[in-house]
Order: sequence, then C-alpha cells, then structure tokens
Amino acid sequence: MGDWDFQERREEMARREVGHTRIRPALSRILISLFLLIILSVPLAQHVAEIRGYAAGERRSLLPQAYDVFSLLPAALKTPADSGTSGILSRVFTVNRRLLKEMKAFEEALDDQSVVGKWIRPPMQYILTAWLGAGNEKAYCGMKPWLFYRPGVDYLSGSPFLHPDRLRKRAAGGSEWAAPIEPDPRVAILHLKEQLDRRGIALIIMPTPIKAMVYPEKLNRLYDLRQTELQNPSYEQFKAEMERSGVLVFDAAPTLMEAKARGGRAQYLATDTHWRPEAVESAAEKLRDFIRERVLLPPAPDPGYRTEPSAMTQLGDLAVMLGLPGKQGIFPRERASLRKVLEKNGQEPWRPQKTADVLVLGDSFSNIYSLEAMGWGEGAGFVEQLSHALQRPLDRIIRNDNGSYATREFLAGEMARGRDRLAGKRLVIYQFAIRELAVGNWKRIDLKPGTPRETRYLALPPGGERVIRGKIEAVSAVPRPGTVPYKDHVMAIHLTDLEADGRSLAETDAMVYMRSMTDHVWTPAARYRSGDMVELRLTAWSDVANRYEGINRSELDDAALQLAEPCWGEAVKK
Repeated sequence: MGDWDFQERREEMARREVGHTRIRPALSRILISLFLLIILSVPLAQHVAEIRGYAAGERRSLLPQAYDVFSLLPAALKTPADSGTSGILSRVFTVNRRLLKEMKAFEEALDDQSVVGKWIRPPMQYILTAWLGAGNEKAYCGMKPWLFYRPGVDYLSGSPFLHPDRLRKRAAGGSEWAAPIEPDPRVAILHLKEQLDRRGIALIIMPTPIKAMVYPEKLNRLYDLRQTELQNPSYEQFKAEMERSGVLVFDAAPTLMEAKARGGRAQYLATDTHWRPEAVESAAEKLRDFIRERVLLPPAPDPGYRTEPSAMTQLGDLAVMLGLPGKQGIFPRERASLRKVLEKNGQEPWRPQKTADVLVLGDSFSNIYSLEAMGWGEGAGFVEQLSHALQRPLDRIIRNDNGSYATREFLAGEMARGRDRLAGKRLVIYQFAIRELAVGNWKRIDLKPGTPRETRYLALPPGGERVIRGKIEAVSAVPRPGTVPYKDHVMAIHLTDLEADGRSLAETDAMVYMRSMTDHVWTPAARYRSGDMVELRLTAWSDVANRYEGINRSELDDAALQLAEPCWGEAVKK
C-alpha cells in the first residue's frame, strides 16, 4: 500500500470518527450552558453596574450605556454645515463624517467603561510592565523608573516631518471621521508673523525639547555616550527656514544638555511627560538673555517679584496612563523642589497682567508647576520664572493640549469678541512641545479685532450666579481617561430652551464650560448627550478663569458659539 492510499485511509477514518462523535445529553447541556454564561456574563455585569450607578446618581439614565448608540444619528444630523460649502451631497458627507466620529467615540467609551475591562486591565498591565518591561499605546518603558510619551518617541523615530509625502498624507486625513488638517508648521508660523509684523510686534517661537531628545540613553543603551540631543531629521531645515524668514527661534535643548552634563541632575521627571523645575528655571534665564540680545523692549518699572521655596511629591502622568493597580509599587512618587514666584508684597502668588507688553502663548510645558490641577503645585511655572528673570510683568494664554493651534485659536476668539489681547504688545513668545511639529494641526488662524455683538446668549456679571434648566443642543468631545497625559479636562456645552424658576428666559441659549474629567476620572457631565435636560448652577466664567482656563479644553464646532460669552456650570445636586 502506497503512501497515497495510507493518507486516504487516515482521512476516511477521521471523517467517520468526527461524524460519529458521541456526547452525552447531560454533558452537552452543561457545555452549552457554560458557553452562554460566559457570553452573557460580560453584558450582564455591565448592566448591573450601570443600574447601580443610576441608583447612586452617577448615571442620568436607567438605560444601559449600550443604548446610547441610538442617539448618535440624531446628534450627527444637527452638525452645522461646513463653511463655504452647500448642497445635499456636501451635507451628507458632513453628517457622515460626524457620525463616524461619534461611533468611534462611542466604541471607545464602551471599552473604557467596561466593568470587566476595569477589573482585568490593571493586573494584566502590571504583569506586562513588572515582568516584561512593556508599556501601552501611550507610554513606553525605559530604564526603571523612566517612562516616555509615545508621540515624543514617534517624533524622533518617524520620518522627516517636512517631507512632501508625509505632509500630503497628513493633509489628506488619517481616518474616515477625521477632517483634513494643515500639517506644515512653516505656513502657520509665517502667517502669525505677518499678522504680528503689521502691528509692530516681534515673534519668538520656542519648540520645547521632549524627554527622549535629552535622555535617549534611558530608553536605549545605544545612546549611552551621546553628547548632543536627538532630533527629527527635518528640524534643522525648519529652524533655518524660520530664521531666514525673520522668525526668532529659541532652542532650549542645548541649555538642558549642558545642564545635564555639568551637574548630572535630571532635567526631566522620570515618570512624567514634562521637565523638572530646575530645567524650567534654566530655560527661562536663557530665554531672558535671548530676548535682551534680539528684541528691543522699553524699560519697565521694577515689579519687585520675590521667590520662596516649595516642594511637591507626585506620581507622573505617564505612570498614571499605564493604568496600573492603585498599589502598583513599580514606579515611586517623585519629589520636585519648586521656586514659587510671588508678587511684590510676598503674600500673593504671581499673576499675569493683560496690559503687559509681552504675551506668552504656551502649552503644558508652561502650565506644569503653574496650574494646580496638574498636580505639581502652582506659581512656579515657565511664565512665572521668565517674568521673574526679566523682572517684568507678562501676559499669558496657556492651554494644556494642541499646542500647534489651541492658544492661537483662543487668542483669535478673544479678539473677535472685542478683547484685543495684542493691544500694546511688543513681543509674542510662542511656546509649544517640539513634537507638535510632526503631529500638530498647524491651521492658519486670522487674528481679527472685532466688536462685541448683541446676542441672546445668557451672560452673567462677575460674582453673579443663577440656577437654570435647559436642553443640551451640543457637547464637545471628551477624551477617555488614561489616553491623554492630563488628568483634568473641561468640556463645552450649548444649552437651549433656558428656564429659571419654571419660566422661560429672554436669553434662549447659553455657552457653558464644565469639568468633564477630574484626576483621570470622568465626571457625570462627561456622559451628557444632545437632547438631555439638565439643571445647572451657572456663574460668570471670569470668576473661575484663573483656575480653569489653562486646563485642557475641547470646543464646539460652531464658530458662532465660540464667540459667545461663556458661563461656568456645575450640576445641581438633587
């Protein structure tokens, strides 16, 4: 009998055995029951947890979260048409893009709020990190206890950010729900410079170095002997083109490398995205010298700023983003010694002055040690240190995220409302994390002074407070906890059909900011959806702006809403 006949016989025997496999009825019922129990246990556990959340006041609807999917299409249909477009086909594409975006956010929310996932993920991540040294999609593990933010590593390891093919690919958009972006930083920065030039205002850009540039050896031992910082291949071209166009570029990386080599002290927090206070202070002093050499500023009265030492102990944002168990024991809390800047009397913390002739636009690298919500203290951030080094008052606009456009967009909104933040300015300093050159949306934003317009939006005077009831027309996007390096977030809400004390108000609408995430946990407001009826206690935004303006914030798509005077909202507890 040949091999071929033997193979045929084996296959025939296997078919007969499979066809006559005998399982006792009792065993088959047990197996089917176990299978169904496993399949149904996940949604059942989720439903029970959400019903308990409703009973505890944590959820606004008794229906489980999965049923939120039915609200996605009505919300997408309310999307305003893209400016400059018209026609049914354009409208269909706009709604479709919004629906895809909402569906993606819905899927992420289901995953993030999964009870079983919350139970499984932390111990699994602990095993991966403790035993294998593995991070996750946001944080990379280096030499313990060093952690690195993935977008920063991608900036260094990726292709040149000015390469034509890369720019074309990013401009086309990376997904069906993402609108096309403007990826070329040169265009946006030169557009900003042209607008400032017309008003006689100088511009300094400060692409702030990231941890992996200065400490690559903590990520890979191949860089143990490296004496200069790492860079994306396009950076030198970018810097040269900016300087040829008259843009002043302050590069803090050599200063940090020199301090690292000279003193051996770390310039970055090991478990956080950001630099240490010592690096902030040395960069501010170096920028002071840079300004004095290149920008002519008129003398200013001595503000008499003083300093006092302080200290903070905290676990960095990257360690939190790993999603480890609460008592993880892998990464220790870090201690940072701060130099807080005080006003002349030594009693009050430093405050920005809108009438100052220098305006700083910055991101979280300016906010760290300045915004208490970030967990590393206040009064000792980059703008405070620069103001102290210059002994000169400064104005500032700081936002934690989207450094490529967020502060320019905020400035444009202020001016459009009739608040000319550029009035009397001699210098604008534009600070942003250097990784934004490769990943940011560098859209051109016009800075056009406007005049306050009569609207029917509710506006409260400073110190005012009002309890209102209204219908949510639209809410801005809220990031998933643990997916961004910031533990707090502020969302925007458009309210309509306003009522107070059971009577309709003459002001039919309100633009409201609310906390949507606190200490990496969603607030109940993060689950608000279009069509919900809510009761809120509103106060004037100006009363809380110093506390919340610097926190990462998302805006509504409607440009008209961004011009409305906002209120601050807190849910009324029943």
